[in-house]
Amino acid sequence: MQKLLSIIILSFCILQSAYARKEVVDDINDLPLDTLLSVKVDSLEIDSTTIEAPEEVYDKFYYIPRTSTIHIPMSINIPLIERRLNEAFSGLIYNDSIIDDDGLKLKAWKTRNIKLKYQADTLFYTIPVKIWAEKRFDLGITTTDKELNAEIEIDFQTTINFSKDWKLLTHTTILDYRWLSKPTIKILGMNMSISFLADQLIASNRNDFNKEIDKALNEQIPLADYMAEIWMSMQEPISTNASGYQIWIVASPENIYCTPLLGDLGKLTTTLGIKTKLDLFVGTQNPGSRRKTKLPPLKMYSNCMDTIDIGVLTDLPYELMDSVAMDLLKGTTFGEGRHSISVDTIFFYGKKDKLVIGLGVSGFINGKIYLESVPYFDKENVSIKVTDVDYKLDTRNVLAKIVNLFYKKKLKEKLENEFELPLRTEFEMIKEFGRNSIFDTEIFPDIKINGRLDDIGVERIQITPIGLKVSLDINGKLRLSID
Repeated sequence: MQKLLSIIILSFCILQSAYARKEVVDDINDLPLDTLLSVKVDSLEIDSTTIEAPEEVYDKFYYIPRTSTIHIPMSINIPLIERRLNEAFSGLIYNDSIIDDDGLKLKAWKTRNIKLKYQADTLFYTIPVKIWAEKRFDLGITTTDKELNAEIEIDFQTTINFSKDWKLLTHTTILDYRWLSKPTIKILGMNMSISFLADQLIASNRNDFNKEIDKALNEQIPLADYMAEIWMSMQEPISTNASGYQIWIVASPENIYCTPLLGDLGKLTTTLGIKTKLDLFVGTQNPGSRRKTKLPPLKMYSNCMDTIDIGVLTDLPYELMDSVAMDLLKGTTFGEGRHSISVDTIFFYGKKDKLVIGLGVSGFINGKIYLESVPYFDKENVSIKVTDVDYKLDTRNVLAKIVNLFYKKKLKEKLENEFELPLRTEFEMIKEFGRNSIFDTEIFPDIKINGRLDDIGVERIQITPIGLKVSLDINGKLRLSID
Protein backbone atom coordinates (compact mmCIF):
# COMPACT_ATOMS: atom_id res chain seq x y z
CA MET A 1 0.00 0.00 0.00
CA GLN A 2 2.85 2.33 0.87
CA LYS A 3 4.53 1.66 -2.52
CA LEU A 4 1.30 2.28 -4.40
CA LEU A 5 0.81 5.55 -2.47
CA SER A 6 4.37 6.60 -3.39
CA ILE A 7 3.65 6.08 -7.10
CA ILE A 8 0.40 8.10 -6.84
CA ILE A 9 2.26 10.94 -5.09
CA LEU A 10 4.97 10.80 -7.78
CA SER A 11 2.35 11.06 -10.52
CA PHE A 12 0.67 13.98 -8.78
CA CYS A 13 4.01 15.82 -8.43
CA ILE A 14 4.75 15.35 -12.14
CA LEU A 15 1.36 16.69 -13.19
CA GLN A 16 1.57 19.62 -10.76
CA SER A 17 4.99 20.52 -12.16
CA ALA A 18 3.57 20.53 -15.67
CA TYR A 19 0.62 22.75 -14.73
CA ALA A 20 2.94 25.11 -12.83
CA ARG A 21 4.81 25.62 -16.15
CA LYS A 22 1.46 26.08 -17.94
CA GLU A 23 2.02 22.86 -19.90
CA VAL A 24 -1.19 20.92 -20.34
CA VAL A 25 -0.62 17.30 -21.40
CA ASP A 26 -3.01 14.50 -22.10
CA ASP A 27 -0.50 11.71 -21.62
CA ILE A 28 2.59 11.36 -19.47
CA ASN A 29 4.50 10.23 -22.56
CA ASP A 30 4.27 13.83 -23.79
CA LEU A 31 6.15 15.17 -20.76
CA PRO A 32 9.70 16.38 -21.38
CA LEU A 33 12.41 14.35 -19.72
CA ASP A 34 13.70 17.26 -17.61
CA THR A 35 10.23 17.57 -16.05
CA LEU A 36 10.43 13.99 -14.88
CA LEU A 37 13.99 14.40 -13.67
CA SER A 38 13.06 17.53 -11.66
CA VAL A 39 10.75 15.49 -9.47
CA LYS A 40 12.36 14.80 -6.11
CA VAL A 41 12.39 11.05 -5.73
CA ASP A 42 15.67 10.86 -3.77
CA SER A 43 14.32 8.51 -1.15
CA LEU A 44 11.99 6.61 -3.46
CA GLU A 45 12.85 3.13 -4.76
CA ILE A 46 10.39 1.51 -7.15
CA ASP A 47 9.67 -2.22 -7.14
CA SER A 48 9.02 -3.23 -10.72
CA THR A 49 7.35 -6.50 -9.83
CA THR A 50 4.10 -4.59 -10.35
CA ILE A 51 4.81 -4.79 -14.11
CA GLU A 52 3.41 -7.93 -15.69
CA ALA A 53 5.90 -9.95 -17.77
CA PRO A 54 4.98 -10.56 -21.42
CA GLU A 55 3.37 -13.93 -21.89
CA GLU A 56 5.71 -16.75 -22.92
CA VAL A 57 4.08 -18.37 -25.94
CA TYR A 58 5.44 -20.07 -29.05
CA ASP A 59 4.16 -20.85 -32.49
CA LYS A 60 4.26 -24.51 -33.43
CA PHE A 61 7.58 -25.42 -34.97
CA TYR A 62 7.57 -27.75 -37.92
CA TYR A 63 11.01 -28.45 -39.31
CA ILE A 64 11.29 -30.13 -42.66
CA PRO A 65 14.90 -30.11 -43.87
CA ARG A 66 15.21 -27.94 -46.94
CA THR A 67 16.35 -29.67 -50.08
CA SER A 68 19.90 -28.68 -50.93
CA THR A 69 20.99 -28.48 -54.54
CA ILE A 70 24.53 -29.51 -55.41
CA HIS A 71 25.78 -28.99 -58.95
CA ILE A 72 29.13 -30.54 -59.78
CA PRO A 73 30.72 -29.62 -63.11
CA MET A 74 32.71 -32.64 -64.25
CA SER A 75 35.61 -32.74 -66.67
CA ILE A 76 37.11 -35.91 -68.10
CA ASN A 77 40.58 -35.55 -69.55
CA ILE A 78 40.65 -37.02 -73.07
CA PRO A 79 44.26 -38.28 -72.60
CA LEU A 80 42.87 -40.40 -69.74
CA ILE A 81 40.33 -41.91 -72.11
CA GLU A 82 43.16 -42.50 -74.59
CA ARG A 83 45.17 -44.28 -71.92
CA ARG A 84 42.21 -46.41 -70.84
CA LEU A 85 41.33 -47.19 -74.45
CA ASN A 86 44.90 -48.19 -75.25
CA GLU A 87 44.93 -50.39 -72.15
CA ALA A 88 41.72 -52.03 -73.32
CA PHE A 89 43.00 -52.44 -76.87
CA SER A 90 46.53 -53.73 -76.48
CA GLY A 91 48.04 -56.56 -78.46
CA LEU A 92 45.45 -58.88 -79.96
CA ILE A 93 42.19 -56.95 -80.22
CA TYR A 94 40.15 -59.28 -82.43
CA ASN A 95 40.21 -63.05 -82.81
CA ASP A 96 37.94 -65.21 -84.96
CA SER A 97 39.48 -68.68 -84.85
CA ILE A 98 36.61 -70.61 -86.45
CA ILE A 99 36.85 -71.10 -90.19
CA ASP A 100 33.97 -73.50 -90.79
CA ASP A 101 31.15 -70.97 -90.31
CA ASP A 102 32.14 -68.40 -92.91
CA GLY A 103 35.33 -69.77 -94.42
CA LEU A 104 37.51 -67.21 -92.64
CA LYS A 105 39.83 -67.02 -89.68
CA LEU A 106 40.81 -63.51 -88.68
CA LYS A 107 43.13 -61.97 -86.11
CA ALA A 108 43.92 -58.28 -85.57
CA TRP A 109 46.61 -56.60 -83.47
CA LYS A 110 46.84 -52.91 -82.52
CA THR A 111 50.29 -51.75 -83.61
CA ARG A 112 50.35 -48.17 -82.19
CA ASN A 113 48.52 -46.09 -79.60
CA ILE A 114 45.11 -44.67 -80.43
CA LYS A 115 44.68 -40.89 -80.61
CA LEU A 116 41.31 -39.35 -79.80
CA LYS A 117 39.40 -36.25 -80.82
CA TYR A 118 36.01 -35.30 -79.40
CA GLN A 119 33.53 -32.96 -81.06
CA ALA A 120 30.04 -32.24 -79.69
CA ASP A 121 28.86 -35.70 -78.55
CA THR A 122 31.01 -37.80 -80.87
CA LEU A 123 34.42 -39.37 -80.33
CA PHE A 124 36.70 -39.71 -83.38
CA TYR A 125 39.75 -41.96 -83.39
CA THR A 126 42.00 -44.06 -85.62
CA ILE A 127 43.19 -47.59 -84.80
CA PRO A 128 46.30 -48.91 -86.61
CA VAL A 129 45.87 -52.67 -87.08
CA LYS A 130 47.95 -55.60 -88.30
CA ILE A 131 45.75 -58.30 -89.82
CA TRP A 132 46.34 -62.00 -90.28
CA ALA A 133 43.65 -64.03 -92.00
CA GLU A 134 43.16 -67.50 -93.31
CA LYS A 135 40.67 -67.80 -96.16
CA ARG A 136 39.17 -71.05 -97.36
CA PHE A 137 38.80 -71.26 -101.12
CA ASP A 138 36.40 -73.70 -102.76
CA LEU A 139 38.10 -75.33 -105.75
CA GLY A 140 35.12 -77.47 -106.67
CA ILE A 141 36.36 -80.95 -105.83
CA THR A 142 38.41 -79.78 -102.88
CA THR A 143 39.12 -76.70 -100.75
CA THR A 144 42.31 -74.93 -99.85
CA ASP A 145 43.11 -72.51 -97.04
CA LYS A 146 45.32 -69.55 -97.79
CA GLU A 147 46.90 -67.08 -95.34
CA LEU A 148 47.01 -63.36 -95.89
CA ASN A 149 48.79 -60.54 -94.03
CA ALA A 150 48.21 -56.80 -94.12
CA GLU A 151 48.43 -53.55 -92.15
CA ILE A 152 45.62 -51.04 -92.09
CA GLU A 153 44.43 -47.86 -90.35
CA ILE A 154 40.72 -47.77 -89.53
CA ASP A 155 38.88 -44.52 -88.70
CA PHE A 156 36.04 -44.84 -86.18
CA GLN A 157 33.46 -42.58 -84.63
CA THR A 158 31.63 -43.35 -81.38
CA THR A 159 28.67 -41.40 -80.04
CA ILE A 160 28.31 -41.49 -76.26
CA ASN A 161 25.09 -41.13 -74.28
CA PHE A 162 23.66 -42.36 -70.99
CA SER A 163 20.67 -44.60 -70.39
CA LYS A 164 18.13 -44.04 -67.60
CA ASP A 165 19.65 -46.98 -65.71
CA TRP A 166 23.09 -45.32 -65.85
CA LYS A 167 24.61 -47.46 -68.55
CA LEU A 168 27.00 -46.04 -71.10
CA LEU A 169 25.30 -46.01 -74.48
CA THR A 170 27.90 -46.10 -77.23
CA HIS A 171 27.40 -46.52 -80.94
CA THR A 172 30.56 -47.12 -82.95
CA THR A 173 30.84 -46.85 -86.73
CA ILE A 174 33.76 -47.43 -89.13
CA LEU A 175 34.17 -44.25 -91.18
CA ASP A 176 37.04 -45.17 -93.45
CA TYR A 177 40.20 -47.26 -93.71
CA ARG A 178 43.58 -47.15 -95.48
CA TRP A 179 45.87 -50.02 -96.35
CA LEU A 180 49.40 -49.43 -95.06
CA SER A 181 50.52 -52.69 -96.65
CA LYS A 182 48.11 -54.32 -99.06
CA PRO A 183 46.95 -57.85 -98.30
CA THR A 184 48.58 -60.66 -100.27
CA ILE A 185 48.41 -64.44 -100.40
CA LYS A 186 50.92 -66.93 -101.69
CA ILE A 187 49.86 -68.89 -104.74
CA LEU A 188 52.43 -71.16 -106.36
CA GLY A 189 55.10 -69.44 -104.26
CA MET A 190 54.15 -65.96 -105.39
CA ASN A 191 52.58 -63.14 -103.30
CA MET A 192 49.42 -62.00 -105.01
CA SER A 193 47.46 -58.88 -104.01
CA ILE A 194 43.91 -59.55 -102.94
CA SER A 195 42.86 -56.05 -101.84
CA PHE A 196 39.45 -56.50 -103.43
CA LEU A 197 38.90 -59.62 -101.33
CA ALA A 198 40.16 -57.93 -98.15
CA ASP A 199 37.79 -55.05 -98.75
CA GLN A 200 34.94 -57.55 -98.87
CA LEU A 201 36.16 -59.16 -95.63
CA ILE A 202 36.21 -55.80 -93.83
CA ALA A 203 32.75 -54.94 -95.12
CA SER A 204 31.34 -58.27 -93.94
CA ASN A 205 32.97 -57.97 -90.49
CA ARG A 206 32.34 -54.25 -89.97
CA ASN A 207 29.53 -54.76 -87.44
CA ASP A 208 31.63 -57.23 -85.45
CA PHE A 209 34.45 -54.67 -85.17
CA ASN A 210 31.98 -52.01 -84.01
CA LYS A 211 30.40 -54.27 -81.38
CA GLU A 212 33.78 -55.28 -79.98
CA ILE A 213 34.74 -51.65 -79.45
CA ASP A 214 31.39 -50.82 -77.77
CA LYS A 215 31.78 -53.84 -75.50
CA ALA A 216 35.32 -52.84 -74.50
CA LEU A 217 34.27 -49.26 -73.71
CA ASN A 218 31.44 -50.43 -71.44
CA GLU A 219 33.73 -52.88 -69.66
CA GLN A 220 36.37 -50.21 -69.08
CA ILE A 221 33.86 -47.58 -67.89
CA PRO A 222 31.22 -49.35 -65.72
CA LEU A 223 29.28 -46.14 -65.17
CA ALA A 224 26.32 -47.75 -63.38
CA ASP A 225 28.65 -49.37 -60.82
CA TYR A 226 30.49 -46.09 -60.23
CA MET A 227 27.30 -44.11 -59.69
CA ALA A 228 25.67 -46.74 -57.45
CA GLU A 229 28.75 -46.72 -55.22
CA ILE A 230 28.84 -42.91 -55.10
CA TRP A 231 25.09 -42.78 -54.31
CA MET A 232 25.36 -45.24 -51.42
CA SER A 233 28.52 -43.65 -50.00
CA MET A 234 26.77 -40.25 -50.00
CA GLN A 235 24.30 -41.62 -47.46
CA GLU A 236 26.94 -42.62 -44.92
CA PRO A 237 27.46 -40.09 -42.09
CA ILE A 238 30.67 -38.15 -42.60
CA SER A 239 32.66 -37.02 -39.57
CA THR A 240 35.46 -34.56 -39.02
CA ASN A 241 36.91 -32.34 -36.32
CA ALA A 242 36.37 -28.67 -37.08
CA SER A 243 37.20 -25.77 -34.74
CA GLY A 244 37.51 -28.23 -31.85
CA TYR A 245 34.08 -29.79 -32.45
CA GLN A 246 33.17 -33.25 -33.71
CA ILE A 247 30.93 -32.56 -36.71
CA TRP A 248 28.67 -35.04 -38.51
CA ILE A 249 26.81 -34.42 -41.72
CA VAL A 250 24.15 -36.83 -42.96
CA ALA A 251 22.87 -36.63 -46.53
CA SER A 252 19.57 -38.05 -47.73
CA PRO A 253 19.83 -37.77 -51.53
CA GLU A 254 16.56 -37.62 -53.43
CA ASN A 255 17.36 -37.05 -57.08
CA ILE A 256 20.25 -36.98 -59.51
CA TYR A 257 20.58 -35.63 -63.03
CA CYS A 258 23.18 -34.47 -65.54
CA THR A 259 23.71 -32.53 -68.74
CA PRO A 260 24.84 -34.08 -72.05
CA LEU A 261 28.49 -35.04 -72.39
CA LEU A 262 30.28 -32.54 -74.63
CA GLY A 263 33.84 -32.18 -75.87
CA ASP A 264 35.93 -29.02 -75.68
CA LEU A 265 39.63 -28.13 -75.36
CA GLY A 266 40.83 -31.67 -74.83
CA LYS A 267 38.20 -32.49 -72.21
CA LEU A 268 34.78 -34.07 -72.00
CA THR A 269 32.46 -32.00 -69.83
CA THR A 270 29.13 -32.50 -68.13
CA THR A 271 27.43 -31.20 -64.98
CA LEU A 272 26.08 -33.57 -62.36
CA GLY A 273 23.19 -32.32 -60.21
CA ILE A 274 22.06 -33.78 -56.87
CA LYS A 275 19.02 -32.87 -54.78
CA THR A 276 19.48 -33.90 -51.16
CA LYS A 277 18.42 -33.20 -47.59
CA LEU A 278 21.33 -32.40 -45.26
CA ASP A 279 21.44 -32.62 -41.46
CA LEU A 280 24.31 -31.27 -39.37
CA PHE A 281 25.10 -32.75 -35.95
CA VAL A 282 27.63 -31.78 -33.29
CA GLY A 283 28.80 -34.51 -30.92
CA THR A 284 30.93 -37.61 -30.57
CA GLN A 285 28.19 -40.14 -31.32
CA ASN A 286 27.56 -41.26 -34.88
CA PRO A 287 23.98 -40.15 -35.64
CA GLY A 288 23.53 -42.99 -38.13
CA SER A 289 22.07 -42.70 -41.60
CA ARG A 290 18.44 -42.61 -42.58
CA ARG A 291 16.94 -45.45 -44.55
CA LYS A 292 19.17 -45.77 -47.58
CA THR A 293 17.69 -45.41 -51.03
CA LYS A 294 18.81 -47.00 -54.27
CA LEU A 295 20.25 -45.03 -57.15
CA PRO A 296 17.26 -43.48 -58.96
CA PRO A 297 16.90 -43.34 -62.74
CA LEU A 298 19.00 -40.74 -64.50
CA LYS A 299 17.36 -37.53 -65.67
CA MET A 300 18.90 -35.44 -68.43
CA TYR A 301 18.75 -31.64 -68.69
CA SER A 302 20.13 -29.47 -71.47
CA ASN A 303 21.91 -27.21 -68.96
CA CYS A 304 22.03 -26.36 -65.25
CA MET A 305 23.83 -24.09 -62.79
CA ASP A 306 27.40 -24.67 -61.63
CA THR A 307 26.83 -23.74 -57.97
CA ILE A 308 25.88 -25.48 -54.74
CA ASP A 309 23.10 -24.24 -52.46
CA ILE A 310 23.12 -25.98 -49.08
CA GLY A 311 20.48 -25.60 -46.38
CA VAL A 312 21.56 -26.45 -42.81
CA LEU A 313 19.72 -25.96 -39.50
CA THR A 314 21.62 -24.76 -36.43
CA ASP A 315 20.51 -23.99 -32.86
CA LEU A 316 21.23 -20.89 -30.76
CA PRO A 317 19.95 -21.89 -27.29
CA TYR A 318 18.73 -19.34 -24.77
CA GLU A 319 21.61 -20.30 -22.45
CA LEU A 320 24.08 -19.09 -25.07
CA MET A 321 22.12 -15.89 -25.63
CA ASP A 322 21.93 -15.25 -21.87
CA SER A 323 25.70 -15.69 -21.58
CA VAL A 324 26.50 -13.35 -24.48
CA ALA A 325 24.12 -10.69 -23.17
CA MET A 326 25.48 -10.96 -19.61
CA ASP A 327 29.01 -10.38 -20.90
CA LEU A 328 27.73 -7.27 -22.67
CA LEU A 329 25.36 -5.77 -20.09
CA LYS A 330 26.08 -7.06 -16.58
CA GLY A 331 27.01 -4.15 -14.34
CA THR A 332 26.14 -1.59 -17.00
CA THR A 333 24.44 1.52 -15.60
CA PHE A 334 21.65 3.43 -17.30
CA GLY A 335 20.29 6.80 -16.18
CA GLU A 336 21.94 9.48 -14.05
CA GLY A 337 22.67 9.83 -10.36
CA ARG A 338 20.03 8.50 -8.01
CA HIS A 339 17.76 7.81 -10.98
CA SER A 340 20.16 5.23 -12.43
CA ILE A 341 19.68 1.49 -12.66
CA SER A 342 22.28 -1.27 -12.96
CA VAL A 343 21.76 -4.50 -14.91
CA ASP A 344 22.30 -7.56 -12.72
CA THR A 345 20.83 -10.38 -14.82
CA ILE A 346 19.50 -10.85 -18.33
CA PHE A 347 17.47 -13.64 -19.85
CA PHE A 348 15.54 -14.41 -23.03
CA TYR A 349 12.37 -16.20 -24.02
CA GLY A 350 9.82 -16.09 -26.80
CA LYS A 351 6.45 -14.50 -27.39
CA LYS A 352 5.32 -15.81 -30.78
CA ASP A 353 7.46 -13.94 -33.33
CA LYS A 354 9.02 -11.63 -30.71
CA LEU A 355 12.15 -12.25 -28.65
CA VAL A 356 11.56 -11.06 -25.08
CA ILE A 357 14.58 -9.66 -23.23
CA GLY A 358 14.20 -9.77 -19.45
CA LEU A 359 16.45 -7.52 -17.38
CA GLY A 360 16.97 -7.91 -13.64
CA VAL A 361 17.89 -4.42 -12.42
CA SER A 362 18.66 -2.64 -9.17
CA GLY A 363 18.95 0.99 -8.14
CA PHE A 364 16.17 3.44 -8.85
CA ILE A 365 14.13 0.41 -9.90
CA ASN A 366 14.48 -2.97 -8.21
CA GLY A 367 13.12 -5.99 -10.02
CA LYS A 368 12.59 -6.90 -13.66
CA ILE A 369 11.79 -4.92 -16.76
CA TYR A 370 10.99 -6.46 -20.14
CA LEU A 371 11.78 -5.46 -23.69
CA GLU A 372 10.56 -7.05 -26.90
CA SER A 373 12.67 -7.38 -30.05
CA VAL A 374 12.88 -9.00 -33.46
CA PRO A 375 15.90 -11.18 -34.31
CA TYR A 376 17.47 -10.77 -37.75
CA PHE A 377 20.58 -11.81 -39.68
CA ASP A 378 23.34 -9.23 -40.08
CA LYS A 379 25.11 -10.42 -43.23
CA GLU A 380 28.06 -8.04 -42.92
CA ASN A 381 29.02 -9.36 -39.47
CA VAL A 382 27.71 -12.91 -40.05
CA SER A 383 25.68 -12.79 -36.85
CA ILE A 384 22.18 -12.75 -35.42
CA LYS A 385 21.24 -9.36 -33.97
CA VAL A 386 18.05 -7.75 -32.65
CA THR A 387 16.07 -4.80 -33.92
CA ASP A 388 12.83 -2.99 -33.03
CA VAL A 389 13.76 -3.18 -29.34
CA ASP A 390 10.75 -1.72 -27.57
CA TYR A 391 9.19 -1.44 -24.15
CA LYS A 392 5.54 -2.43 -24.29
CA LEU A 393 3.64 0.11 -22.21
CA ASP A 394 0.64 -0.32 -20.01
CA THR A 395 -0.83 3.21 -20.33
CA ARG A 396 -2.26 2.95 -16.82
CA ASN A 397 1.14 2.13 -15.32
CA VAL A 398 3.18 5.22 -14.43
CA LEU A 399 6.25 3.10 -13.71
CA ALA A 400 6.18 1.73 -17.25
CA LYS A 401 6.20 5.27 -18.62
CA ILE A 402 9.09 6.26 -16.39
CA VAL A 403 11.11 3.28 -17.61
CA ASN A 404 10.17 4.12 -21.17
CA LEU A 405 11.45 7.71 -20.89
CA PHE A 406 14.41 7.25 -18.54
CA TYR A 407 16.05 4.12 -19.92
CA LYS A 408 14.53 2.79 -23.15
CA LYS A 409 16.64 4.83 -25.58
CA LYS A 410 19.98 3.80 -24.08
CA LEU A 411 18.91 0.18 -23.64
CA LYS A 412 17.66 0.10 -27.22
CA GLU A 413 20.93 1.52 -28.56
CA LYS A 414 23.05 -0.85 -26.49
CA LEU A 415 21.13 -3.96 -27.50
CA GLU A 416 20.62 -3.11 -31.16
CA ASN A 417 24.18 -1.90 -31.76
CA GLU A 418 26.27 -4.24 -29.63
CA PHE A 419 24.37 -7.45 -28.87
CA GLU A 420 25.09 -10.14 -31.46
CA LEU A 421 25.17 -13.92 -31.72
CA PRO A 422 28.01 -14.72 -34.13
CA LEU A 423 27.47 -17.37 -36.80
CA ARG A 424 30.91 -16.98 -38.31
CA THR A 425 32.13 -19.87 -36.16
CA GLU A 426 29.43 -22.15 -37.56
CA PHE A 427 30.26 -21.02 -41.09
CA GLU A 428 33.98 -21.59 -40.56
CA MET A 429 33.22 -25.01 -39.06
CA ILE A 430 31.23 -25.98 -42.14
CA LYS A 431 33.95 -24.62 -44.43
CA GLU A 432 36.60 -26.54 -42.51
CA PHE A 433 34.39 -29.63 -42.63
CA GLY A 434 34.19 -29.24 -46.39
CA ARG A 435 37.95 -28.85 -46.74
CA ASN A 436 38.70 -31.87 -44.56
CA SER A 437 36.02 -34.28 -45.73
CA ILE A 438 34.73 -33.26 -49.15
CA PHE A 439 36.94 -30.80 -50.98
CA ASP A 440 40.36 -31.54 -52.40
CA THR A 441 39.97 -35.29 -52.03
CA GLU A 442 40.51 -38.25 -54.36
CA ILE A 443 37.29 -40.25 -54.09
CA PHE A 444 38.44 -42.92 -56.56
CA PRO A 445 41.69 -43.46 -58.46
CA ASP A 446 42.03 -40.63 -61.01
CA ILE A 447 38.80 -39.00 -59.71
CA LYS A 448 39.29 -35.83 -57.64
CA ILE A 449 36.82 -33.36 -56.20
CA ASN A 450 37.61 -29.83 -55.09
CA GLY A 451 35.63 -26.73 -54.25
CA ARG A 452 34.92 -23.94 -51.82
CA LEU A 453 32.12 -22.36 -49.78
CA ASP A 454 31.77 -18.68 -50.55
CA ASP A 455 28.78 -17.20 -48.79
CA ILE A 456 26.37 -17.70 -45.90
CA GLY A 457 22.87 -16.37 -45.44
CA VAL A 458 19.89 -17.03 -43.20
CA GLU A 459 16.68 -18.22 -44.75
CA ARG A 460 14.59 -18.32 -41.57
CA ILE A 461 14.81 -17.63 -37.83
CA GLN A 462 12.29 -19.49 -35.68
CA ILE A 463 11.73 -18.67 -32.00
CA THR A 464 11.23 -21.93 -30.07
CA PRO A 465 11.02 -22.98 -26.39
CA ILE A 466 14.73 -23.88 -26.36
CA GLY A 467 16.11 -20.94 -28.33
CA LEU A 468 16.48 -19.75 -31.89
CA LYS A 469 16.51 -22.26 -34.72
CA VAL A 470 18.36 -20.73 -37.64
CA SER A 471 18.11 -22.10 -41.17
CA LEU A 472 21.45 -21.36 -42.81
CA ASP A 473 21.79 -20.98 -46.56
CA ILE A 474 25.35 -21.69 -47.74
CA ASN A 475 26.59 -21.20 -51.29
CA GLY A 476 29.73 -22.27 -53.07
CA LYS A 477 31.16 -24.29 -55.93
CA LEU A 478 32.38 -27.82 -56.51
CA ARG A 479 34.26 -29.38 -59.40
CA LEU A 480 35.02 -33.00 -60.17
CA SER A 481 37.86 -33.94 -62.47
CA ILE A 482 38.74 -37.31 -63.95
CA ASP A 483 42.33 -37.22 -65.14
